Amino acid sequence: MKKKRLERLTMGIILIGMIIGGFIGLSIAGVTINFSIAAAIIGAPLIGFFISYSLSKWRKKRMGTIPEADERTALMLKRYFLGVLYFVLFGSGAALLVLYAMGIQTIETGMLIVCMMILYLVIGIGTLIAAKL
Repeated sequence: MKKKRLERLTMGIILIGMIIGGFIGLSIAGVTINFSIAAAIIGAPLIGFFISYSLSKWRKKRMGTIPEADERTALMLKRYFLGVLYFVLFGSGAALLVLYAMGIQTIETGMLIVCMMILYLVIGIGTLIAAKL
């Protein structure tokens, strides 16, 4: 298969999967699906795809064949993600051991979600900084 055709097929499968997943999620939650919800489920992935496709074409037209990242950037990101992996693994393990030593037997799920959101946000910001260096 040609590269362009494979990219289009992949994006189509991803879009259809997102739309079907939205409907399945709402049916599991027991929400009655009306026209406005269906329009949001179908429209949001299509609009997001259109915006990303337009920005990609605009960047390619403006920059030509200049690559977005070179070998140095890839090496820096690899080192950053390796450091983050060890920090998260050892840091969360140490935090769990400290909590267990303090006698805490259960962890509230809401607090765990908040901690993970903060962790993802910090990792994402670090990725943007490492990519721009």
